[in-house]
Amino acid sequence: MQNHYNYVFDNITNTYNFVTRNSILYRVAFVVDETFSAISGETIPNMFQLVVEKATETLESYDAKVSKTIEDIVEKFFQTVENSLIYICSDDDKKSKLRHDIFDRWYKNSPYHHAIIKLDNIISFNLGDQETQKLYTSMMFHRDNSNSKKIIHIYTQISSALLDEK
Repeated sequence: MQNHYNYVFDNITNTYNFVTRNSILYRVAFVVDETFSAISGETIPNMFQLVVEKATETLESYDAKVSKTIEDIVEKFFQTVENSLIYICSDDDKKSKLRHDIFDRWYKNSPYHHAIIKLDNIISFNLGDQETQKLYTSMMFHRDNSNSKKIIHIYTQISSALLDEK
């Protein structure tokens, strides 16, 4: 029995698409991310932002095959050892910490967590009136990525760069 949904790559939208047993459409994309280049002032190749979108509005109960499908797509992404990705948890519905925890659990249980390194950076923004917002981010790269030291260094500077913009 297959442990993930079948998915297809759409060349027009540059997304991996799959539909769950409850007819929920998901899209997974790797979008070129220029943040590291902007912070460092040099071109950082093969840096992408992982975007996972539930394109159907219908509520869906927990479905383990969704995680397995995304895991399979990400695993294929890292077949190119120089690829790196950053994942920023959306807080549109106040569920960013939950998304971050799910992503972390998924990574720890993945079969390739020994070859792929994951770093987390939780950035707190003071919004005034004693209100704080947290931005949950993670970065992943292959252990054999030749730019690993450079991207780690830049990743540690992201919070300072974002807070300087405020």
